[in-house]
Amino acid sequence: MRRTTLLALAAGTLAAGVTPAALAMPAAEFQSSASGSYYYSLGATSGSLSTSESDITGSLVTVGASKNGYGFDANAESANGQLKAYAATTHNPADASGYGYSYANANASFTDFVSFQGGSGTGVASFLSMLNGTLTGGRSGNAGYSLGVSLYEVDTYEWGYNLGASQALASDNRSIYGRQKVSVNDTFETEFDFEYGKTYAIVANFGVSASDGGIADFSHTASFAMSAAEGTTLVSSAGINYGIAAAVPEPETYAMLLAGLGMLSLIARRRN
Repeated sequence: MRRTTLLALAAGTLAAGVTPAALAMPAAEFQSSASGSYYYSLGATSGSLSTSESDITGSLVTVGASKNGYGFDANAESANGQLKAYAATTHNPADASGYGYSYANANASFTDFVSFQGGSGTGVASFLSMLNGTLTGGRSGNAGYSLGVSLYEVDTYEWGYNLGASQALASDNRSIYGRQKVSVNDTFETEFDFEYGKTYAIVANFGVSASDGGIADFSHTASFAMSAAEGTTLVSSAGINYGIAAAVPEPETYAMLLAGLGMLSLIARRRN
């Protein structure tokens, strides 16, 4: 029976036996963006606003504005292997005879370059994507999300890199309309093949959108983990910890540990 252990490597730490290819991995990439807009016409009064913000380090970005019952609020962040996104809109015209719209969008993504170490040849690993949040439609609004994660083979060059063949690790999208509220607490698990010592890219994208009173709240949201054969370690250019650094000892390991502690105790008593 093959035992498995969660993969992890802290930032700046290299496992024993790391191959030269792993040391030449490209730098990780992060992105966060948020945007929103509204338009209204209330009798003789009308107005509109549109704004957006983005950050190429994945830091938290936020946009928001409202007027005369129309508004939006959106934020996104990509940090420590988690993708967070929130989009909310208001649609409460001050004048019932008026009309207009409100819209919000938020996206977070990262590209992490990784290499599996501690073995030779090929192996099989498991990738977990965990998604938590809520979708609320409001009276006549919309809300939705889209998640996509893929593993790419990577060819590196002096001037950059190219992404090659890919394996899909997670793909999901959902949208609702009107007076609905959906709580999302999903886990996606996918097995994939890898070659020890080879460089791969994990590309993860998550986006939410809302309009006319809808809310997509995934501000605590997409996170990821991996598992593979015992002894396998992972080098991550982003320093992302995809699991627990040490495997849980087997029962016989506990027995040996207790026996060793007993022997140390006996030696200490004899010396005293």
